[in-house]
Amino acid sequence: MSAYLALVFGAAAAVVLLWFLYKVMTAVLLLFFALVVTIALSAPVRWFVRRGVPRRLSAALTFTLFLGIVVALVALIAPMVASQILTLLKRLPDFINDLNQQMAALFVRYPELQGLLAADASALDGVVPSVGHLFGGALGVSLSLLAFLALLVIFLSFVLYTLLDPMPVLRGYLGSLPSDYRRPGARALARASRAVIGWTKASLILGAIEAVAVFIFLTWMDVPGALVWAALAFFAEFIPRIGGYVMAAPPILISLTMGPMTALWVALFYLVSNELLGNLVAPRIRGTTMKLHPVLLLFFTLAFALAFGLLGAIVATPAAAFFSAYYGEFYLKRGSVERV
Repeated sequence: MSAYLALVFGAAAAVVLLWFLYKVMTAVLLLFFALVVTIALSAPVRWFVRRGVPRRLSAALTFTLFLGIVVALVALIAPMVASQILTLLKRLPDFINDLNQQMAALFVRYPELQGLLAADASALDGVVPSVGHLFGGALGVSLSLLAFLALLVIFLSFVLYTLLDPMPVLRGYLGSLPSDYRRPGARALARASRAVIGWTKASLILGAIEAVAVFIFLTWMDVPGALVWAALAFFAEFIPRIGGYVMAAPPILISLTMGPMTALWVALFYLVSNELLGNLVAPRIRGTTMKLHPVLLLFFTLAFALAFGLLGAIVATPAAAFFSAYYGEFYLKRGSVERV
């Protein structure tokens, strides 16, 4: 009877633990992403240290530069995106009328299709929210913004404190492992850290390629804000496969104000460039710099995106690096030792 009760309580405890992990999974992913950012920033910290700058000063300087770049990017993009969205909303009824005329002229030989393709500007009624609706949802937006700012402060604080003094985190990590696993655990963490730094370098290379291509093409097409969209494309490469399509949405929407054919060419450009980079160039570069097979990277990106959404897509590639490192140290090497 006591064994049965122990089994029941054990199963109940396991269910509660799984439920708790499910509820805090977003926090776990954010913590992991903060660790990834810290590892990536450790490379420039070591660069400063090799040139004689004290360790803490190097960490503070690296974090300041990182934060400054992020703030400058947001300050550059946010006003232009807001103004372009307002322009798009103002021109949307005119665009639909122009589109109706072009489609009617194109299908003039098929009058039965015109009834299916016709759209009217009155169809936009209710699409643009009224002032009452905007003010009604203002409180919810404010609370969401406060929650986001709180998470951002916690995230940046973790990165800063760990970057300034990583030893407590390392000692806590090694201390949590059994004595027989501490040496392979240290090797696995070092191997994963090298792969994360390689992922950062690969993303910078791919981002530069994508940003140059986007800037040249959008400038040639006279799409407003080509430099801004190029900057977005640069950082989109840190989110494999998904980031390029997410960042493509604003310039495609903006190009709609210039005509449907312009929007079509812009959409085709992003489709071709994202597929070429995502399927051919990126897996090879990331596989070389991270010493990981491209299939593993694609699988983790797909699995984490489906399971955890955008945040999962962001951390998928570093998670693949950690999985490969720990799998190699704790399973492959130990299995080969046992066979010997």
